[in-house]
Amino acid sequence: MINIKKFIKDNSDYSYAEFNKKFIKTRYEICGVRTPALRNFAKEIEPEYIDLDGKLTFEEILLYGFSAGLIKSEDEQIEYLENILPYIDNWASCDMIVPSLKCFKTDKSYNFLTNLLKDDREFYVRVGIVGLMRFFLKTDKLEEILKNLKGITCEAYYVKMALAWLYAELATFNFERAEKEIKCITDAFVRNRAISKSCDSFRVDKTQKETLSKLRV
Repeated sequence: MINIKKFIKDNSDYSYAEFNKKFIKTRYEICGVRTPALRNFAKEIEPEYIDLDGKLTFEEILLYGFSAGLIKSEDEQIEYLENILPYIDNWASCDMIVPSLKCFKTDKSYNFLTNLLKDDREFYVRVGIVGLMRFFLKTDKLEEILKNLKGITCEAYYVKMALAWLYAELATFNFERAEKEIKCITDAFVRNRAISKSCDSFRVDKTQKETLSKLRV
């Protein structure tokens, strides 16, 4: 029988855990299990193996998300994401779990993610932004996404950081559209962060970076 607690204990690295704690603020214990080991172990389990009503660790939350990402059903992946959402309380859990859900391809998952933008909980909204960026930004949903982003009312830090990331990602494949959007951003933090992230990207050329730099406020 698979013992998840034993796996985490056997693969914990104290120094790595302490390092992660400097960058990841979470209410769950960080044990220091490295991501490749978690992804490999996720192949041996199913999301139901994780007791969400028990005393969870940061790594168990990741395992739930990684194992959900291996299920070849969009409906089930949406259900599993909905289950784990209340436990995603940091940028790392969000940004590692969401890209794992590769069955998010149709209007059903698009609508699910879009509805998260209306929430007032920081990481619900971030999950929505990151999911839309990962799976739908390069589709015919682009204009609708950009419109819906303007309706976000949650002003939490990690929501703003996700917005900046999305605009910077847009700049890598549709610079003209990104420039137009960034010009219209009234929140100075989001605007300047979007510009900084774009200027840090090797996928944005020198001339484009110079253009964006002039838009700082």
